[in-house]
This record gives sequence, structure tokens and C-alpha cells, in this order.
Amino acid sequence: MEYLLSVLSGGTSGAVLVWLAKGWISERLKQSIQHEYAEKLESYKTELNSKVEGIKHENQVSQLRTSLFFDHQRNAFAALIAKIAQVNTEWAAHYDPNDGLYEPVPSSRRREFEGLLYQHQLFLDEECLMALSLITEAYCRSLPYDDGSGAPPKQNDSSQHVSYIEYLQPRIASIFRGKIGVAADPQHLIDVAVLSAIELVNGYHFLEVDIPPKGALSTRKIKNAADKVAVGLDNTDELVILLRQFDEYLSRDGGWIHEAQLKVKQTLNILEKCIKNQNSRTR
Repeated sequence: MEYLLSVLSGGTSGAVLVWLAKGWISERLKQSIQHEYAEKLESYKTELNSKVEGIKHENQVSQLRTSLFFDHQRNAFAALIAKIAQVNTEWAAHYDPNDGLYEPVPSSRRREFEGLLYQHQLFLDEECLMALSLITEAYCRSLPYDDGSGAPPKQNDSSQHVSYIEYLQPRIASIFRGKIGVAADPQHLIDVAVLSAIELVNGYHFLEVDIPPKGALSTRKIKNAADKVAVGLDNTDELVILLRQFDEYLSRDGGWIHEAQLKVKQTLNILEKCIKNQNSRTR
């Protein structure tokens, strides 16, 4: 009987020890797993916080850059528009009702405009540069020219150039407004793109590609900017086709007339985008 009790007592003690050992091992495993998990979680939190702070910093830098860019862009637009108006006002002051305006663009004001253009060029996109190039070219057309006769340079009446720029002023201002998020008339960009295209196809001589054109797109006898735009708008499809052909012609052999090629490609891209946007609005 005592032997049996001893066996039972020993068995019970062993079972208790086994149970205690299992509990201890289980608890140790739990603690180990929890500790490892806590370390990994803390490491993940630290890494995540670091990434979040990095993203916040990048966003802050990006917002600052964007803010600085738009601030400078607004200042650039305001300065350029003001200078165009100033040049035209001073230029038109020389107009004589009887004789006309036989004065080129005021040279000092022209240089000031070109200086502003170069200064702010970084903040001007293709559409702005295209529009402003029309102003620059109008200034150039007003300068005296040598007719090859040996006589002093001749000066044409510049009234048409002043009127040309007056036509462009509100349209360029509208384009600028659109760039800074203010409501703008999309037709103004179309007008400027069409005018640029008309000037390009009529301003060069490459008879292999019908430049300048002889048909409906010819503006040889047209001086008024609004009339030139009307010609382009009435023949938009033909204008785009001719501009594409001109672009392909200038692009051959690696593009050997770089300035013309750049202007043609720039205007073609903008004009095609304008037409696409206009078609999507009218659907």
C-alpha cells in the first residue's frame, strides 16, 4: 500500500513538474516572440516615421519651389506685358496724322524688352515663347532696311506694326492669365498659334514645299494681324498640312536651318493641340 502511494505521489510530482516546465517554456517562448515582435515593430515604426518625415520634407521643398516658380512667373508676366504696353505707347506717340509713323521701334525700349525676355525665359513655356516671338519679329520688321541700291537704309511706315502688337497684347495677356490659373479665353491662344503659323509659311522661301503659298493661305498683300488670323482660321486644315510638310522638309538632313525648324515645330505642336482641345470642347 505504501509502495503504491509512493508511486502515485512520484507520478503526480512528475506530472506537475512536466506541466510547470511546459508552462515555463511556453511563457519564455511567448516573451521571446513578443520581444522580437516589439523590436521589429519599433524598427518598422522608426523606418516608417523616417520615410514620412522625408516625404513631408520633399513635399515642403516641392511646395516652396512651386510657390517660388509661380511667384517669379507672375512677376515675369506682369513685367513683360507692362513693357510691351510701354514700348507701344512711346512708339505710337511719334505718329503723325498726315505723314504716318516713319519711326522704328524705340531702340532703348526694344533692348529693355529683349532683356526682360532673356531674364525670364526660364519661366516661359512654348506657348508664351511663341507669342512673344511675334512681338520681337514685329519690332525687327519696323527697322530700316537696305534695298541694295546703295542709298541710305529706308524706313517704312510702322503704323501697321504698332497695330499688329495692339492686336497681340490682350491675347498674350490672356495666355499669361491661363498659366497662373486665372480664367482665360482659349480662342486667344488659337489666334496667336494661327498667326504664328501664317507668318512662318509666308515668311520663308522654299519653293520645293510651296513656301510661301500662292493660294488661299498667301498673306503677301495682307498687313493686318486680324485679317491674317481670319485667313488661317478659314483654312485651318490646309495650314496644318502645309506646316507639317514644312516641318518635314526642314527636318531632313538633320535639320539644317535650326531656328526655322524650331519655330515651325513649336508652332505646329501648339496649333495641333489647340485644334484637338477645341474639337473636344465642341463635342
